[in-house]
Amino acid sequence: MKIGTIEAQPGTKAYGAFKSGETHGRFDVHIPLHVIAGATPGPTLVVQAGASGLEIEPSLILPQVAAELDPASVTGTVIIIPLMNTSGFEFEQITSIWDDKHLNQIGRGNASGTVSEQLIDHYYRSVIAQADALLDIRSGSQWSYHRYAGVYSAGAVEQSQALALALGLPQVVMGQPADHSIAYEAARDGKAVVSAFIGGGPGLRDYREEDLERIKNAVLNAMRHLKMLAGAPAYETTSVQVIEAHTVLKPQGERGLTFIDTSKRGLQLQAGEEVGYVRHPFTGEVVQRITAPREGVMVHAGVSWPLVPEDQVLAILGDLKAVVTIP
Repeated sequence: MKIGTIEAQPGTKAYGAFKSGETHGRFDVHIPLHVIAGATPGPTLVVQAGASGLEIEPSLILPQVAAELDPASVTGTVIIIPLMNTSGFEFEQITSIWDDKHLNQIGRGNASGTVSEQLIDHYYRSVIAQADALLDIRSGSQWSYHRYAGVYSAGAVEQSQALALALGLPQVVMGQPADHSIAYEAARDGKAVVSAFIGGGPGLRDYREEDLERIKNAVLNAMRHLKMLAGAPAYETTSVQVIEAHTVLKPQGERGLTFIDTSKRGLQLQAGEEVGYVRHPFTGEVVQRITAPREGVMVHAGVSWPLVPEDQVLAILGDLKAVVTIP
């Protein structure tokens, strides 16, 4: 397996900086990645994270996963990208510093576009094009907390759902919105694709070790599911809720300190049931009650901090399609 100047022969691993473009000042733009080439041929799994410069939890654990994997025990090839948006990370922002674009909102990029668009174009053609499956790990940055797997209604949906169920997260949300991300483009190309939403918000402080273990388990479980690694999957629940036809709640009307009842995540709610409230920041008065617009299961996702930007997801409700027992 060779990506740019990074090459791993069968039974070896390699790490390096994949040159994916240049700035206007002709400075190289790189994506750090690990390649673990198994001793025997098999599928290629890409594990990518950190498209947002504030999604830092995967970068704490994915390098350790790469270090612990023994190529002699791996079938196929694993490509691990712990932190795609290095410039956003360095300058503590979601978007790329080069052109203020979100790396997960420009599709498969553009060879003649801006710096970020060229970066994604080169990355997609050099890395994603070689993949049989993609595990796209996302977190909620500082505002939200997540713990579920999302599957698009595009491409190899059955294979993607099976991969999502294997990750060991408590919920799988089908029909993930058709965004303009790398993952969606890969799904359209017929690859098995799952977006694993893990961590963020208070998880950065309160659940860090648990979430790091969830990220590690998701990668290893994906490899086991794809027959790339031996051993038993690690699950934290005995069943997985499969949810579809979801409704997203975002800030509307009154603005202030927003609080969501996180204890209701995973539970069946009735239409009109209260899921949170908005408190006036100066008087302390509750100025709005946030209620479920319809009956549905509350997804393990949504805001966690009370100071919520306008476009953030407060909560997600969906229809319970099935409850799958973990073997």
